[in-house]
Parts: sequence; structure tokens; C-alpha cells
Amino acid sequence: MAEAVVASVLEEALRQASERIAKKITEGKKLTSIDVIILLLDQINKRIDDTNKRIDDLNTSLNRRIDDLSASLNKRIDDTNRRIDDLKEEVKLLRQEVSSIKSDIINLLKERLTGTGGP
Repeated sequence: MAEAVVASVLEEALRQASERIAKKITEGKKLTSIDVIILLLDQINKRIDDTNKRIDDLNTSLNRRIDDLSASLNKRIDDTNRRIDDLKEEVKLLRQEVSSIKSDIINLLKERLTGTGGP
């Protein structure tokens, strides 16, 4: 909080000093070394603000891309899980069918061995 207040106070001081220096320039007065330093500081401050804005924009863009990628991956994982569940059900049904066939074969073999019900 204190940093934000200090930064805004410094920005305002630089803005006012730059306006005063601009007025001095329009009046054709000579600039002092301090005036030049203040102008340089103001330009550096503006560049830092521009860089911070670009960083914030990149951060927002990257977060959006990460969120989109995460949603896409979650969807693919959900689809894969659904397919796995479907395959589990198919395997369960196949096991039941194989078990039924096995029982039928055992019954047929028993019939043949005991000689009942066959030609």
C-alpha cells in the first residue's frame, strides 16, 4: 500500500516537473542539468510503465492460453476415462459370455461322457 502511494506521488511530481520544464522550453529558456535529469527520469518512468503494461498483457494472454489448454486436456482426459469405462463394461460382458460358453461346453462334454442326450 505504501509503495503505491509513494509511486503515485513520485509520478505526480515527475509530471508536474516535466510540465514546468516543457513550459521553460517553449519560453526558450536554458535547461539546467537537473531539468535534463528530470526529463530523463520521466522518460524512464514512462518506459517502465509501458514495459509493465506489456508484461501484464502477456501474463493475461498466457493465463488465457493455459486455461484453454487445461480445459482441452481435462476434456480429453474425461473422454479417455469414458472410453475406459466403456471398455470395462465390454470386457465384463465378454467374460460373462465366455463363462456361459465354458459352462455349455462343460455340459456338452458331460453329456457325451455319460452318454445321455447324444446320438
